[in-house]
Amino acid sequence: MKAWLLAVPLACGFCAAAQVPALRDPMQPPVAPRTEPPTLSPDAAPAAPSVRHLLVIGEKRWVVQGGRRHGIGDTLGSVRIERIEDSAVVVRQGGTLQRLPLYAGITKQAVAAPVAPVAASAASRHTRTALAAPAAPDRLRR
Repeated sequence: MKAWLLAVPLACGFCAAAQVPALRDPMQPPVAPRTEPPTLSPDAAPAAPSVRHLLVIGEKRWVVQGGRRHGIGDTLGSVRIERIEDSAVVVRQGGTLQRLPLYAGITKQAVAAPVAPVAASAASRHTRTALAAPAAPDRLRR
C-alpha cells in the first residue's frame, strides 16, 4: 500500500495574520468600547430621579431609593418630596411641582359595569342536562 503525502504550502506570517482574527481568552470579560463622559452645560438643570418602588406601612408612605426609605419632606437628589400618592410621587424642584409617576404611560380608568347574563332558553337547558348526566358503564348493562 502506498502512502500519499499531501504537501500544503506554508503561508507567510503577514498573510496568515491578515486572514485569521486574533483569538481572545474566553474567560476574560469582553472589552467595552471607550466612551467619553457626557458633558453638561452650565445652565442645564439636573434631571429629577425616577421612582421605582413605593412602600406603605400602616398609614405612612415611603419612597425606596437606593435601599433607603424617604418620606415626605426628605430629598431625592436635588428634589424635595412633597406628596406620595398611590402611583406617583410629587416633588418640588426649585419653585415648581413635578409629578413622578411610578408607571409611566399607564393611567387609571373606570371599568364599565358588567353585563347581566341572558336567560337560558329551554333548548339549552335540556342540552346542558343531557351533557351533565353521567353515562352508565358498559359492564353494568346486561
